Amino acid sequence: FFWQQFMKLTLRRSLYCLGAGAAYALASSGIKQTVSQSAGKSKNAAEAPCLCFGVIADIQYCDCDDATNFAGTEVRCYRSGLEQTGQAVRVWNSLPDLNFVAQLGDLIDGQNNGKYGAGLQFEEPQSAVAFDRVVSSLSACHAPMLHAIGNHELYNFKLSELIERLQRPAQGWRVAGDDGYCCFSVQPCKGWTVIMLNPYEVSLMQEKCHPSYEEAAHLLNTYNPNGVVENAQGVNFFSGLSGRKLRYVPFNGAVGERQRKWLQEEVRKAVDRDDRMIVLTHLPLDARAASFGTMCWDGEEVMKILHEDGFGRVVAVFAGHMHKGGYCVDGEGVHHVTLQSPLTHSECFGYVDVLSDRLELHGHGGLVSQTMPFPPLQRVPSTRALSARST
Repeated sequence: FFWQQFMKLTLRRSLYCLGAGAAYALASSGIKQTVSQSAGKSKNAAEAPCLCFGVIADIQYCDCDDATNFAGTEVRCYRSGLEQTGQAVRVWNSLPDLNFVAQLGDLIDGQNNGKYGAGLQFEEPQSAVAFDRVVSSLSACHAPMLHAIGNHELYNFKLSELIERLQRPAQGWRVAGDDGYCCFSVQPCKGWTVIMLNPYEVSLMQEKCHPSYEEAAHLLNTYNPNGVVENAQGVNFFSGLSGRKLRYVPFNGAVGERQRKWLQEEVRKAVDRDDRMIVLTHLPLDARAASFGTMCWDGEEVMKILHEDGFGRVVAVFAGHMHKGGYCVDGEGVHHVTLQSPLTHSECFGYVDVLSDRLELHGHGGLVSQTMPFPPLQRVPSTRALSARST
């Protein structure tokens, strides 16, 4: 049902996907695929994007005064998130053929739960109130929305509660797959697959009785000497850590083995369709586009799948989490974009045009624009293609 609604909401006009190289008709379904007519947005005015999607990350709204982070390295403007969200929605709604919006997590700040920081001054937790305010603002967007799970949502709600609040098939909102896991893939137009990851499947944000919590606790107790599992309040998570071990702090997490197996299957299916891919996640997968202190615990294992099973068809990974943002291109030509945050950069959002040979990220305010050429395609061995078709 979700997929039918998503397609009805996003695929409205002509049946072209220039990125795939040719026109494509879906006469049997009666659904039309979207092509933006605003060709002036691209470098080549003769080329219209085959796909256009909005991006935003780390709104982190809270009705509290501005303050610095724990390290004192950034000033966070908590209340302005609502205004910036409204501005983003107005820009997205002005685009003639926006297919969807990728909201990459941390809609509200953890202080809303009333357990730390300014939240200690609240008469009662503000989680539901703050969440509803941001969701109300985002609901004015005409396009469907793909939601990532961030650590700050999980400070405020159980995962099941988040799914109940954000999984809205009739509105085209998605945060989980049909199996209930917060990872899923969609095919918004011919030739493209978009994959959403949940980098907190293994984390301390899981319920304590969950095996993934036990796995996360074991990793943190092994690599972090600061007792962060049992006593995280007021502790310097990074004391005594350096290099790659900086990632092992409570506000990060891992995709985990189960989800990596699922990802490998999704990537292989996309390759078998000859699709190019875009990956969405809250946590960055490459420290060069963020830092070791803000990346996914098993980022290298995830990227190994995208590189070795993607055969050059994975174009970009979009992430949030590190508010100052970042960008790099890895050795296989995959672009890693960490979005700057409205929490620290005021106006900060954008949209991506998917063209025949590149992605064009159009940033507004503090979000940095990027031109991202496609990686070179690699030949898929015939034995690999047959294997993919059999799965």
